[in-house]
Amino acid sequence: MKRQDKYPDTSTFHYFNSNPKNRVTGDCVVRAIATACNVPYNKVVMDLAEIQCKTGYDGSTNKGMSILLEKYGWTKHPQPRKEDNTKYTGKEFCEYLHEYSNHAYIPYINGNVVANIGGNHSVAFVDEGNRHYRCYDIWNSTKGCIGNYWTKDEY
Repeated sequence: MKRQDKYPDTSTFHYFNSNPKNRVTGDCVVRAIATACNVPYNKVVMDLAEIQCKTGYDGSTNKGMSILLEKYGWTKHPQPRKEDNTKYTGKEFCEYLHEYSNHAYIPYINGNVVANIGGNHSVAFVDEGNRHYRCYDIWNSTKGCIGNYWTKDEY
């Protein structure tokens, strides 16, 4: 059974592997950034390695990822919470992105999003048009809770 058959597409998930060798490995930060930022995978690897050499922060950590995304012109946002202070799942976050990206009082959601999900995993939420978002990843992690997330500074 192919991996994409094991994780079929849903309304909030799309199987996608930006790894150029189609490897299934612990490269979620690289895949998320490459996918959301539309930057070649190998460039993200090299940029994260450069950051690690300069700062000592591993690219797979939130700090290393934040430094690179800031370099690319992205802004970090705190974990979103519902009105009752509970966390959003990845599936609910897709709906949140669709709903709130259309409101003037939350102008920073414009295009793709990089997010932490399920504790120690990173994914890309891709705007497929009309502000319909799906999680692009090599497995369906949309049941996990969303942590911090990053958006591109485009106003």
